Amino acid sequence: MEKISINDIIFATAKIQGRVTASLRLSGIMSMADIIREIKKEIGSASGLLTISLRNMTQGWSRQKSVYLSAIPIRSN
Repeated sequence: MEKISINDIIFATAKIQGRVTASLRLSGIMSMADIIREIKKEIGSASGLLTISLRNMTQGWSRQKSVYLSAIPIRSN
């Protein structure tokens, strides 16, 4: 997997069943878990197969990842 640096600018688009559910510009993140956490905040309690398209504008790479979201809410720290 490509590295994510805290100074990177990441564009993330999330789709469930082909419909865009979130489109975010992120910075100050360090991992894929951070990206998923931000997307989950944006889409709330949606569940299902989530396809995430990422574009790291700082490093110049892009990738696509699929994850399954359950309806169980994420606990805030």
